[in-house]
Amino acid sequence: MAAAAPEPERGTLDRVLRSYLVVSKRVVTSVAIAFLAIMVVVNGIEIVSRGLFGPSFVWVQEVSILSAMWIYFFAYSLIAKDEEYIRVDVLPTSASPALRFVINLFARLATIAFHATVFWVGIEAWRFLGLFRTSILDWPESLFVLPILIGAADILVTECIHLRRTFMRPGSA
Repeated sequence: MAAAAPEPERGTLDRVLRSYLVVSKRVVTSVAIAFLAIMVVVNGIEIVSRGLFGPSFVWVQEVSILSAMWIYFFAYSLIAKDEEYIRVDVLPTSASPALRFVINLFARLATIAFHATVFWVGIEAWRFLGLFRTSILDWPESLFVLPILIGAADILVTECIHLRRTFMRPGSA
């Protein structure tokens, strides 16, 4: 008898979810690298300008802060995709497989709840800060919240994918 083929929905869904992780990791990496390059170039221009001519560009701080926000939240998104969180594994390592599963499940649910809260607060902050403009470049203040919203949303999706995998293989926590 031939081996049973995987259920179409489950197989297709698994491929879609894996594709999301692969594609979103590339996008997140590219955006973080682009903002790191912007930050380096802008600050390099600032350093050279100060060293050679004396004056400072007043807009460098706003661009640097915005770039740092993108770098930070997208780097955290990469950490979530690779499941490279800082954790203490003493208890889970010595626990039974069932207890390891429960610990992993609790950690996933706590992470999802936390990032859902960050996303919700980010939406409220986006709405409020949209009323204001930055003092130098006259950009909407809500731009500083955008990487938080996108990062939290991506981490939520990523963690839900990992949670699904936890239930698909309960013994492999």
